[in-house]
Amino acid sequence: MPLTLTSLGCASALPTRDNYFTAHVLNIRGRLFLLDCGEGTQLRLRQLGISMASIEHIFITHLHGDHVFGLPGMLSTMHLLNRKSPLYIHAPAGLEKMIAFYFDFLGEREPSFPVIHVKVEADGLAPVLDTDTTDVYAFPLNHSVPAYGYLFREKPVRKSYPRSVAYCTDTAPRTEIPSWIKGVDLLFHEATFLEHDAEAAAKYLHSTARQAAQTALDAGAGQLLLGHFSSRYKETPAFLAEAREIFPNTELSTEGRTFTVPRRFILKEAE
Repeated sequence: MPLTLTSLGCASALPTRDNYFTAHVLNIRGRLFLLDCGEGTQLRLRQLGISMASIEHIFITHLHGDHVFGLPGMLSTMHLLNRKSPLYIHAPAGLEKMIAFYFDFLGEREPSFPVIHVKVEADGLAPVLDTDTTDVYAFPLNHSVPAYGYLFREKPVRKSYPRSVAYCTDTAPRTEIPSWIKGVDLLFHEATFLEHDAEAAAKYLHSTARQAAQTALDAGAGQLLLGHFSSRYKETPAFLAEAREIFPNTELSTEGRTFTVPRRFILKEAE
């Protein structure tokens, strides 16, 4: 039963020739969740052979364009394909205005399928979704607009430990985050800047690779994935080197990479 996280892109506010906007697909035992939806997301899904019809829930961290501008195109494609099943978009307040404007602009009274905005609000770790495979929680980030991270916890399966994934972007360091995601198996954390640009990171309320690594270390995470890289940097290996000084089990969540959280079996105690 798989638990994987696939990167659709790793750019921040400005795309590059080689990088799409940051977005991911989380697969928990065959149930797919889309995490953020920047411009080009539906194209990346098609390139990677991931069916949009299989996505029931989209989780939006915040309403900056590089995280939501892919929604209109995706909704249009779903409508053209005559989708019927509901689509739940978990996002901060305000997204409903964007959705209403879009369908009004199209001249469609109603899309072919229900689009349900689930408003996300959280002062701490707050439950937002309960499915047959997964419990999902939101928690506040530290950014220039209301922004939320998400913690996905697999429901227990016989003879194995439940697995977990946390998704944190965009955010400057926040002291409570490690406690909210304590012991997470896989942490995706933005690393918009390198440490020598820490002043810019603080100004725009983003994180450096070193700060992301410190969050992973403080949380006792199993593995750290970095993404949301600023276009000012032409090469990304420096992000990996900087983070690994603090947290060795770090990888770059670049386009098309898929990361697996292995199942850990509970060993029967000797009698």
